[in-house]
Amino acid sequence: MKYNIVLINDNKKELETLVDFFNKAHDIDLEIITTQKYFEEYIKENHIHLILANERCLELDPLTLCQHIRSLIELNFLPFLYLTKTDDLKNIHNAYEIGVNECIRAPFSLDELLLKVHRHVINYEALKKCLGQNERLAFVVATDQLTKVSNRMHLQTLLTQAMCEYDRYDNLFSIIYFRIGDMQKINSIFGFLKGDKLLRDVAQYISKEIRVSDVIARWGGSDFIILTPNTSLQAAKILAEKLDIKFRKKSFLQFLTTHINYGITQVAKGDNIYTLTDRAKKALQISLQNHSINIVTI
Repeated sequence: MKYNIVLINDNKKELETLVDFFNKAHDIDLEIITTQKYFEEYIKENHIHLILANERCLELDPLTLCQHIRSLIELNFLPFLYLTKTDDLKNIHNAYEIGVNECIRAPFSLDELLLKVHRHVINYEALKKCLGQNERLAFVVATDQLTKVSNRMHLQTLLTQAMCEYDRYDNLFSIIYFRIGDMQKINSIFGFLKGDKLLRDVAQYISKEIRVSDVIARWGGSDFIILTPNTSLQAAKILAEKLDIKFRKKSFLQFLTTHINYGITQVAKGDNIYTLTDRAKKALQISLQNHSINIVTI
């Protein structure tokens, strides 16, 4: 069996010996990732068994990437090994807190590193097999059964985690609260089955248009929330504007134009889930009252 290993390393002068060594290993396929965009594209198309990350990346922060991976249900348990030259225990402790499986300090033996890779991959495969049914159950518990995106309970868990990271590390995030308009009218004209299909189609369309790091969840009825990690209020507004432009070009129901209103807010000190979502909903209400503006920030 070939193990697909990803190496996060945008510094060409670093780890050349390691790359040559792993490329010669008969059971390892090594892919070097240099940008966040390439990583997001790669994981969509490939099944990976382990991530190696070089601390000394020039532009791509491996710990931010690890944090992102730990927020994804499908990659949550993926082994993440952090190659570092630091002796600072505080930094190493921070890496473990974020979700690194093992910090490997240089100078390291390549043979020993390969053994560690094999051990983590084998444990990962065994864990996936053991958790197969549990993962399916967790997916069901975390998923809105109509739209097949995350449900309110799962988003509340993610928001709690995001707030803890904001309080501890100042990791900024924003939320986009949006509502699919005229659902009562749509249900009256087309029936509830068509209305449900519209909700599902819109949710699935938006889930494919947002970034890999973002999470869309059905908050209730025709209300949805998009969690946008590491995103300021202004950046979230730009995301919503781009999303709305694409959405307006898409036809979901014949003879009827579907529209969305958005309320956007950014996490602030002292926030909890309720103050954050209520503020975003207030922005949405302003948008609904002002027919000329469908995206409001607050």
